[in-house]
Amino acid sequence: MAIQTILVGCDLSEGSDLALDRAIPIAEQHGARIVVVHAQSDDAPIADVDNQVLAQLGEVSAAIRVAEARELATRMTAISERGIKTDIISRIGPPGEILSKAAVDESADLVVVGTHGRTGISRFLIGSVATDTIRHATCDVLVVRGAAAKSLFQRPLVAVDFSSASLKALLHGAALAAPGAHVEVVHAWQLPAGSWGATLLGQARFPWNTVRDAVLSGVQAQATKFEHEAKAAGREVKVELVQGQPTTVVTQTAERNAHDLIVVGAHGHRGVRRLLLGSVAESTIRHAPCSVLVVHEPPQDKK
Repeated sequence: MAIQTILVGCDLSEGSDLALDRAIPIAEQHGARIVVVHAQSDDAPIADVDNQVLAQLGEVSAAIRVAEARELATRMTAISERGIKTDIISRIGPPGEILSKAAVDESADLVVVGTHGRTGISRFLIGSVATDTIRHATCDVLVVRGAAAKSLFQRPLVAVDFSSASLKALLHGAALAAPGAHVEVVHAWQLPAGSWGATLLGQARFPWNTVRDAVLSGVQAQATKFEHEAKAAGREVKVELVQGQPTTVVTQTAERNAHDLIVVGAHGHRGVRRLLLGSVAESTIRHAPCSVLVVHEPPQDKK
C-alpha cells in the first residue's frame, strides 16, 4: 500500500495529539506528507445582546484564535523537524464536514483522528468527528485510542469476513505495522439464524451438530482460500476461526492478546455504507481497547 498523503484531524485536544503521534511514524515509514486539518468555531453574531457584550465576545474569540494559532504552529514545527513535509488547513465550520472535504481535496490515502476516551465506559465516546469520518470518508480511516505511542503498530489484528474487502484490509493493516511485526487474522463465524432452536428438538429429531460441522467445514475452506490469496500477495498468515458475534470476537481477541491495532474492512454501496459500518466497523470502534483502522473499498455506486 502506497501512502502519500495523511490527513490528521487536530482540535488541540489530548486525543488529537495521540492521533498526530501515530501519524508521524507512518509518514516517516512511507515518505508521506502530513496535512493537519483544524476546524475553527463559527463566531456568528448572537441575537438579543448589546454592543458591549458583543465586543467582549469578540475579544475572547480573537484571543482564542491567537492561542490556537500558536498551538498549531508548535505542532507544525515538531512535524517539520522530523523531516516530514507538512501543510495545514484551517477553516470555519463543522469539523466532520471540513475533514471529509479536505480528504477529497487533498486526495488523502489515510485520515487519522482521535477519540474522546481510552478505556472503560469512555470507549463509547468516539465523538461525532470520528463517527462522521468513518461513515463518509472514501479512504482509510485510523481512529486512534489507547496508550500514547510515537511508533508504528506492533501487534495488529485483522478481522476478515472473506469478502473482497478482506485482503485489502490485511495489506493496508500491515502497511501501518512495524517491519517484521506479526499480523494476526481472525474470522468470527456463526451458525445460521434459528439453529439454536434445533437443540430444543433433541439430537434424535434434529442432528444440529451436523449443521454445525457443515458450516464450519465451509468456513475452513474459505479460510484456506484466503490464506493462499494472502501468500500470493506476499503475506504469510493463519486465520483463527472463532464462533461468535463479530464485534465481540474481535474486541475480546484484541484485549486478550494485547493487540494495539484492529483492522476492519468496510464494503458496500455508498448509499447503505452507514448501515454496513454501523453493524461492524463502528460497533468495533466503540468497544475496541485499541486503535482501529477502517479500510474502505471504493463505492460501487454514486448514491
